[in-house]
Amino acid sequence: MSELLTNIIYCGDCLKKLKEIPDESIDLIYIDPPFSSNRNYVAFWQEQEKRHFEDRFEDARAYVDYMSPRLKELYRVLKNTGLFFYHCDWHAAHYIKVLLDRDDYFGYNNFRNNIVWHYTGRRMVSQNKFNSKHDDILFYAKSEHGVIYNYPSEKYTREEYLQMKKQELHRDEDGREWIWGHAGKGKSHEYKIYIDEVVDNGRAIDDVWDIPIINTSAKERLGYPTQKPLTLLNRIVGSCSKDGDVILDAFCGCGTTIVASQLLKRKWIGIDISPTACRVMAQRLESMALKEGGDFIVRDMPKSVEELRVYPAFEFQNWAINAIGGIPNKARVRDMGIDGKLYPIEDIQKEKSDKRDLFGEIDNYIPIQVKRTDQVGRPEIDGFITAMKRDKRNQGIFVGFDFSRDADKEIRRAEREEGITIRPIKVSEIIELQLDKSLK
Repeated sequence: MSELLTNIIYCGDCLKKLKEIPDESIDLIYIDPPFSSNRNYVAFWQEQEKRHFEDRFEDARAYVDYMSPRLKELYRVLKNTGLFFYHCDWHAAHYIKVLLDRDDYFGYNNFRNNIVWHYTGRRMVSQNKFNSKHDDILFYAKSEHGVIYNYPSEKYTREEYLQMKKQELHRDEDGREWIWGHAGKGKSHEYKIYIDEVVDNGRAIDDVWDIPIINTSAKERLGYPTQKPLTLLNRIVGSCSKDGDVILDAFCGCGTTIVASQLLKRKWIGIDISPTACRVMAQRLESMALKEGGDFIVRDMPKSVEELRVYPAFEFQNWAINAIGGIPNKARVRDMGIDGKLYPIEDIQKEKSDKRDLFGEIDNYIPIQVKRTDQVGRPEIDGFITAMKRDKRNQGIFVGFDFSRDADKEIRRAEREEGITIRPIKVSEIIELQLDKSLK
């Protein structure tokens, strides 16, 4: 078995990448696999597909079949003293718990908690069901030797606590503030809860965690569809590991687990099948003043045309746009023929110095169109010209594996007769540029 490497991001299927990790070498594992893995991994900055409940049973069976061998590998690499957290939503939690309770996985007796992450947000009124406002985090130990090292407590400001309790505030003769607490059968017993004691000492947390989701104006928000709050991962990593422990997230998404691990002085390993996600992770770490190639490593990013040809369409689109420095559209469909935008660097720097919203006021951008077809033809170029005219742009970028003669002719005609400049970029050119950059 190979030597354990840490502070590393692997790009690829975790079933394959986990085989490179030695037996019983990981102290803590957290995973948050999207329910429909094959579909949602390519849903970067896109709304997930909405489907009826009746259609989900086959998905659930396929999901469990997909996860089973990967959970075997995760169990193998976890130390005998290790802890395991599986983050699910309501679609999958019950299926996965049945699997994890089996003796050939973690086992019924090693189940510790069904942690309920309760969050608030926009409330939709429905006559079909109550609002779904929680996720399940299934908490297992590999053996009886797994322990919580730093039992966390929740501390509140006075205002936070009073807002949460929403009860009448009372005062003793000396001005000390308190509210009524209730206990016993039917909550028939009343007792005083002094506000200063709660604020000063906090309370030991239970298995229901009230942690807000990332709001639209939060600094940590990246726009990644499955991004989890850093507060949530800080709690898991901080309470269930020690300085220097090795943390693994095999479905790493935008990297919140590795960010929490880095901040808490743990070693870490991240794995994700999406090159887009791996690049976002790297950028996120670089924003923390960490240097790729020194403080962390990204391995196994796609390096050949052949690898990229078999990528799902939207994953390939995101890879191409990010590779040339652009920003993918948030909309998966109805993008009006423009898949992304490239902002001139001088405008981005000016916008940052002005501290304004990049996507709100800058109008100087170059539209990008991406096609995964073997050869881009004239019809695709004509469609892009129409989209550029609609968007009032006279410069554009078109990315494809190759371009037909008719496509080249149409590009030249548009520049000569209409003043519209389209730069065709082949995938092979992007790969060569990335290779040159990696060698510098």
